[in-house]
Amino acid sequence: MNRSIAAATSGSNRNKGVLLLACAFGLLSALLVFAFLNSRGDSKNVDGQIFAGEGAETVVVLTRDVAVGEKITSDMLATRTIPATALLPGRVKDSELSTLVGKVATAPMFAGEQVIDAKVTTYVGQDTLAYKVPQGMRAISLQVPHEAWIAAGLPQPGDRVDILGITTLSKVDPLTGEEKPNVVAGYIAQDVEVLAVAQTVVKTVPKVDGASGSGGGAGTGSPASSATSSGAVKQDAATYEKAISITLALPPDLAAKVALIDAMRDDVGQYRILPRQKGDADPITGKQVWTYDDLFPVR
Repeated sequence: MNRSIAAATSGSNRNKGVLLLACAFGLLSALLVFAFLNSRGDSKNVDGQIFAGEGAETVVVLTRDVAVGEKITSDMLATRTIPATALLPGRVKDSELSTLVGKVATAPMFAGEQVIDAKVTTYVGQDTLAYKVPQGMRAISLQVPHEAWIAAGLPQPGDRVDILGITTLSKVDPLTGEEKPNVVAGYIAQDVEVLAVAQTVVKTVPKVDGASGSGGGAGTGSPASSATSSGAVKQDAATYEKAISITLALPPDLAAKVALIDAMRDDVGQYRILPRQKGDADPITGKQVWTYDDLFPVR
């Protein structure tokens, strides 16, 4: 009986010894593989070996978050090997890293994100109004004789507004010869971008590289909607009660209609700027033109 117990104990010890020896050889193999990979380059190369596969590429990524309008510096950039299935269109390859330094972000970017061409530009401070006007639009400035015409001067560059036109003319009844007021109010344009109030323009970082232009697109029809310029930067809180002009982005035909109202005497033609809620781009439904008879219907 004692002999059997001793034999079992001896077998168990041998199994433990074999297991420990196998673990030691496994650890040694892993160390040798790591040393081999490390000998072929730095730690980045090890990362590349791990993620390498058919179609994988080494691309430029960000080391920290980057805000709109922030200039790209070398310490914001690094390279990483990305599997083919995770590569983004417009990615910047590692060999092109130096071309990014000095460019400006047109959209928010985040640490670890692949840098793509669409989110950076060679923009270096084009702050003239021409860079703010969306494609297909025209900038038109209106005189502001009363702050109430522009919602007490509260709209800011970058806001979206509707334009209401009001004309006060007169008409003669062909039967009685009586002269009656002919007051008409109607929406001339909807969802219009405010480019400037007085001398303060909307802060944007347009994409000016290649043929992409400054962003935006032409509105269609009437009422029309103008596209917001790319890379809008949050405005500082401000009001413009003493503003003497407001500049809007309008299609050429609607700009001409608004100019007609602006050219009239104040007691004949007026306009009103009606700010929209942030994100509201829906067209106005229902009746859009009113007359004096709508205000005081004949009974």
